[in-house]
Amino acid sequence: MTKKPFHFLILILTLAFAACNKATPAGFWKNYKKDLVVKNISDQGLYGGHRVVCWKSDRANTFNFKEVHDFANNNGWTLVDSADFNQEQTSKWVYDNNPIFPLSHTGLNDPAKNISTYADFPRWFGGHVKVYRFKTGWITIEPGTDNSLEENGFVVINSDRTEMAVYHLWGE
Repeated sequence: MTKKPFHFLILILTLAFAACNKATPAGFWKNYKKDLVVKNISDQGLYGGHRVVCWKSDRANTFNFKEVHDFANNNGWTLVDSADFNQEQTSKWVYDNNPIFPLSHTGLNDPAKNISTYADFPRWFGGHVKVYRFKTGWITIEPGTDNSLEENGFVVINSDRTEMAVYHLWGE
C-alpha cells in the first residue's frame, strides 16, 4: 500500500481546516508589523504554494524574537529549532545568479544543489543571520515520493534585527 493517498488525504483535510480559519497558508504574517512590510509574495494553488514576506526597519532591534515567536505560536506555528549562518554561508545562497533562501520540498538545503524551487524564495539581505524553523500545520511532499515534512516555515532575522523574512512552502 502506498502512502501517497494518505498524504493527499492529510493535505485535503489541512486545506479544509485552514480554509475555515485562515485565508491562505501563512497569510497571517501580512498582519505582523504591516507598516514595515517591503515584500509580500504569495502563490497559492490547489496542490501547493509558497509565501515570502520581508520586513525592513531603520531602527536596530525592531525584530525581537520573543515577540516574533509569540506571534507565530499564536497563529499555529511551533518552533522546532534555530541555526546561525554567517556571511560566508549566506553569500553562497544563490540560484541562477540571484540571492535566495535555499528552501525546497525537502526543507532547508545545500544551495549547491540545483533545485528550481529556490527561484520562488528570493533573499533581500544577507550577512550573519539567525534562521528559526517551525512546524506550520501544513505539510510539504517531496515530488515523486511519499516523503513529507511538517517543518516548512522559516523566519530569518539579520544580526542587528532591522530585517526579517518569512519563508513558507507547502504541498507538492
